[in-house]
Amino acid sequence: MKFVDLDSFDYESLDDESFDYENFDYEIVRSDRKTLSIEVHHNRVKVRAPKKAPDDWIEGFVYQKAKWIARKLVEQAERHQSRLVLENGQLISVLGQPLIIRVSQGANKITLTDDEFLIRNKDLSPSSIAKQMDRWLLNYAKENLPQKVQAWSEIMGLENKLNGIRFRKTKTQWGHCTRKGVVQLNQLILLTPLYVIDYLIIHELSHLKHLNHSKRFWSLVESFCPEYIKAEAWLKQQGHSVWY
Repeated sequence: MKFVDLDSFDYESLDDESFDYENFDYEIVRSDRKTLSIEVHHNRVKVRAPKKAPDDWIEGFVYQKAKWIARKLVEQAERHQSRLVLENGQLISVLGQPLIIRVSQGANKITLTDDEFLIRNKDLSPSSIAKQMDRWLLNYAKENLPQKVQAWSEIMGLENKLNGIRFRKTKTQWGHCTRKGVVQLNQLILLTPLYVIDYLIIHELSHLKHLNHSKRFWSLVESFCPEYIKAEAWLKQQGHSVWY
């Protein structure tokens, strides 16, 4: 597998006419498709191609799209830099409450006060604190979000279709609804504004009635969340800021 190394990528030379756009590394995924496409996700470049597509055709396609790929990588690098940092003095929002992070060494525990998010950990390494945060967020979501989901399901008249609530931190989805009526939410939504949390819950509950994104689906969403366009915009522009 080939991948783009963001740490060694020369972003400053993107506007330089002498930049060598053939230096991109990328992964090729072949299937029964008939066309070529390029995806740039999580700092990786993936080219989807037909099974028998010649290598020179793929290379030419990547060369033509190289500057677009570079721009996407820059955008992702900038977003990565604006992610949530679990360090002293950083700001965090939990269920709409703005807090200041305080990190100290001690028995593993996370505590919320009126204005602080207190993290205590025996191991102050970023990886250890991130794992602690993952565990805390999952437990906090299980304690605080099910009643909110249930309340919205009753307001929307969909309580009889709701058969379960689950939480899972995924890289690509804020939520999911199964055909069996189980709503799954990414616990990171706890760190988004309240109107975004409500929108994401309403969005997934609406799938209990319309398991698609048809006009009827969006009409249902809008009837209970008039600010859904604002929430969608926040997720697109600021959603990366709650990742750590």
